[in-house]
Amino acid sequence: MRPRSPAISRPIHIKAVLLLASTMTVLAGAIIAPSLPGMNRHFGGDAEVAVQLVLTIPALMITLFSPAMGYLADRFGRRNLLLVALLVYGVAGLSGFLIDRVDVLILSRAILGIAVAGIISISTTLIGDYFNATERARFLGLQGSFMALGGVVFLNLGGALADWSWRGPFLVYIAGLLLLPYARAVLYEPSAPTDTGNESGAPLSPEPFPWGRVILAYSLGLISMAMFYMVPAQLPFLLTERHEVSGTAIGLALSTTPMAAAVVSFTYGRLKPWLSVSTLYVIGFVLVAIGFSIVGYAHSYALTLVGVSLAGLGFGIFLPNTNVWLMRITPTAYRGRVFGGSSSAIFLGQFLSPLVVAPVAVLLGSLRDVYLAAAVLCLSLAVVMAMLGVTWLRHDDPLTPARGQ
Repeated sequence: MRPRSPAISRPIHIKAVLLLASTMTVLAGAIIAPSLPGMNRHFGGDAEVAVQLVLTIPALMITLFSPAMGYLADRFGRRNLLLVALLVYGVAGLSGFLIDRVDVLILSRAILGIAVAGIISISTTLIGDYFNATERARFLGLQGSFMALGGVVFLNLGGALADWSWRGPFLVYIAGLLLLPYARAVLYEPSAPTDTGNESGAPLSPEPFPWGRVILAYSLGLISMAMFYMVPAQLPFLLTERHEVSGTAIGLALSTTPMAAAVVSFTYGRLKPWLSVSTLYVIGFVLVAIGFSIVGYAHSYALTLVGVSLAGLGFGIFLPNTNVWLMRITPTAYRGRVFGGSSSAIFLGQFLSPLVVAPVAVLLGSLRDVYLAAAVLCLSLAVVMAMLGVTWLRHDDPLTPARGQ
């Protein structure tokens, strides 16, 4: 029997590295969330705001530094920058286990956020570099599924370690250091692009860079992530107002959305060849609108679960759909910068979500009305994307099997 060629198995290892790296971006925040009460007690009861910064500062750093990381990846190469980001991630994250000053801990978390900016931007860029369009759609769906499931797993893992010590969850960041030698052995630097054309061979003129479409994709990513974070940030308060629910019941409700999102993201690669990007956006926004409407009108815990599940199905479409669209329209030479900007927009949506919802809740009078207002926004976006799909965006997708056959 002839030995298996290394070329056959290498793509599997590459996919494993990129998936593991992608889940680390979720790990950056979720893993330490259960430690916040214990952290607050350790640093003193008046350190609550500083402790909350420990959780949120990475998202702000990701927002600020993702475009710069994308530029560096385009300018100096992907592989080595990703390896450096993994090293910094592991050291900065693991240092939280030893640090005993809250200001130094915040600084280490800021450095962690910069490293995450590099990991998420370059990992997604490498997916575009390594795989063709068909493989890319399937793998981006798998990436979205892993990231959604990672949120559920890491929240529970963080809770278990936080029961031992508030420092316990910081030990998990050693994963960055463990992944580093594997990534170094498996990843290779993609060939430098020879022109600025995109994968479809579209002409470079009259619009060599699709500014309008990229800005639209960024806007949709920001809005969808802001609405996604309405579930973990606002749903516990809504459930507490309406029902006498336990912490376990709240946890179940919160995990329902990413679980549903993971299922849809996993099947995205099978849906995409038959449906255009704009059509998938329409389906996603309609599902979220229905789900949030049910949450707004629900008078029982069970019906609320149905609502957040339907919303999760819609949210599962957005991330892989945005990434597939950007890879389709972006000139290869600008791919790192474009995905750096995309990461920035997504994490800005995460950071802004509670800041926007709070005044809207005051204006409308209740969280119930906030969910209903978000449902109206989603329906409006579905109408807009349906109109754009038959006008401005109608040529953005290649022929699908359904059309070509």
